[in-house]
Amino acid sequence: MVPARLPVAPRPFRDELLSSWVARVAARYGAEPLELMVYLAGQGGRYAGARQVDDVAPDMGLLMLWAKACRIDPERLRRRSLASRYPAQPRDWCLTETVPVCLACFDADVAAGRDAYLRGHWRLTEHVVCPVHRTMLLDRCPACRGHLRLSLRMLNGLLRPFCRKCDAVLTGGGGETEDLLIVDFAAGVLDLQRQISRIVRGDVGCLDRLERGIRTLWAPLDRGGAARPVLALWYDEPGWNCPYEARAAVGRPAPLQHLTVRWRALTLVILHDLFGADLVPGAVLPEAALVLFQRAAPLPWLSEGRGTRAGKGQRGIDARAERFHRLSKRPVHRFNGNFLDERGDFGRIHP
Repeated sequence: MVPARLPVAPRPFRDELLSSWVARVAARYGAEPLELMVYLAGQGGRYAGARQVDDVAPDMGLLMLWAKACRIDPERLRRRSLASRYPAQPRDWCLTETVPVCLACFDADVAAGRDAYLRGHWRLTEHVVCPVHRTMLLDRCPACRGHLRLSLRMLNGLLRPFCRKCDAVLTGGGGETEDLLIVDFAAGVLDLQRQISRIVRGDVGCLDRLERGIRTLWAPLDRGGAARPVLALWYDEPGWNCPYEARAAVGRPAPLQHLTVRWRALTLVILHDLFGADLVPGAVLPEAALVLFQRAAPLPWLSEGRGTRAGKGQRGIDARAERFHRLSKRPVHRFNGNFLDERGDFGRIHP
């Protein structure tokens, strides 16, 4: 079958996600990306069952299908992938599910008379603040407060983002940026975000230590039935349990992947409080960090190699840092809050 060609297709923006461009093309024809892809591939085509274009490392055959249909150079599309834009970015430092957004960026699109679109850096795990507008990214709908899943639809001649759950148009003006505390918090986190980005794409050993620190914070406590992460020890409230929205991060090898924007931002702030400007654990841990790290349960991937990873290759475990992840031999009282539905006051452990 001769591949279908679309009469009109928008060009991708310079900093646009591939999945965003595909969604804009489909929205121009009143379709979802999967529906249009099935049409382009033909009935029973090779890619008829594919869900979406991978923003990180897309299949070139799938890109060729879209490139031919939209009369665009496939190499131009390939350069829009995150693997091409950020070759030093590890795969597990790219979000794979919900893409947080900046409402001010969407408003800027409308003001410039162009379609709204998703920016590529919104998929980077360490990005929690918009570097342009210095506001926190959102992963919940400001109208219905549900987990954000957006669709692009025509409104006044331009594609605008809508919440799939409540059909509210995603725009600024909700009042969040008027709160000076939130503005100051976002500005502080933006500096941490930039530093984390340099670590993630820089020295491999420094990144290893950064990941160890994050994994330990979100590792379960040192008893088999623990219902809380080590991060629970950071809070003053007795019996603090892991919030439901962050529960999937506990004990995971790449916990930031499974955290909401606010919990990722808080993780960066705690790293700064524990380890100072370096944001990574060194050869000697501060006292507060040592208390936390000693209460972490042993995790299999802390004693075994991580294996290969795109753009980084094989990276061994730093034996010098390994001792910080061993369990404390101190006995743990059964009423210290280490088990589900039990409470305990650990007191304030950070300055």
